[in-house]
Amino acid sequence: MQNSRPHLTHVASGDVWAGAEKQLYELCKALIATNSLDLSAILFNDGVLAEKLRQLNIGVTVADEAKLSPLAMIRGIRNHFIKHNSNILHTHGFKENILGVTASIKSPVTSVVRTIHGGSESNISWKTPHKKAIHIADQLLTRHKVDRIVAVSGPLYQSLSKRHPSKVVKIFNFINSRELETISPGKPPGEAFTIGIVGRLAPVKRIDLFVETIKELLKQGHHEIKGKIIGDGPLRKPIENLVHQESLTQVIEFTGFVDPSTPEIAKLDLLLMTSDHEGLPMTLLEALALKVPVVAHNVGGIPEALNFGAAGLLVDEHSALGYATAIDKVLNNPAEKERMQMNGLSYLKENFDSVKKSREYLNLYFPLLGQELSR
Repeated sequence: MQNSRPHLTHVASGDVWAGAEKQLYELCKALIATNSLDLSAILFNDGVLAEKLRQLNIGVTVADEAKLSPLAMIRGIRNHFIKHNSNILHTHGFKENILGVTASIKSPVTSVVRTIHGGSESNISWKTPHKKAIHIADQLLTRHKVDRIVAVSGPLYQSLSKRHPSKVVKIFNFINSRELETISPGKPPGEAFTIGIVGRLAPVKRIDLFVETIKELLKQGHHEIKGKIIGDGPLRKPIENLVHQESLTQVIEFTGFVDPSTPEIAKLDLLLMTSDHEGLPMTLLEALALKVPVVAHNVGGIPEALNFGAAGLLVDEHSALGYATAIDKVLNNPAEKERMQMNGLSYLKENFDSVKKSREYLNLYFPLLGQELSR
């Protein structure tokens, strides 16, 4: 007997394990728990995300972008749609959207959803004609072939609604906080106050500002602190050189890539987020679930995730002094730390719960198919 459930296929890069990949994984886990859809995935790289999806018993096709031409990738993607009788295509990323939507033509796919995980690429002009042409192709396909666009934060929703007023819905990123409740802090008593930053060591994360903030705190007399950089990426060596130049090698620790990162986050006394811009960071949600206070740049979806300052501290002055001033409010102030912990956890459970958010996705998918969602 043929399965009557709709089949949803995600298309993503899978080249790194970062926020967008974590959210896709959380979404797949949550959708599996609803038992409402069949799932598969097409990834452009075999890596952490591919392995984690396979562990969920999700069928994964790797259309290897390092080995295949765009036309060969499109053929492979279309074959996947046909093999799995995919009804819904859900893309994550501009290249994924172009190839996925193009492949969906003359396939079983009848509905297309796209998630925008962060701010769009800036400074695209005809000075870089290849990028400009790709950007135009992406916008045209989104306008004419994509049925719904998911924005993960309020600012993204507002900006996208101006271009696609009838297509955009806001669905916050989410995590299953219940899975993290069993993780204990595991920090030895009497250890220095540990300030951490988590993520891929790429320019947008401004790890240099994190280093300068630790230096500023020491300059202000906070010698009881230490810093921890959790993650890896292209800027690892330059940041290590900066730490050495600033004579901070005994103060700042590099853990490298850690998966899962949550046990390391749980050891922190404070999470610092110095990014130039963000969508709605998964790391921030994990910190709230683990009752780790957060100090973060007041940008993108971060204010919403911190209840506009009620569940954490927001920083407008995007400088080492600005972040150090905010952190000073938490250092040696147990009452402020406890306030942030309690407010953060309760706000997370109310607004970024996996069960509630998976229902929002089902309420997005099923009407596109002309079907009612069973209650």
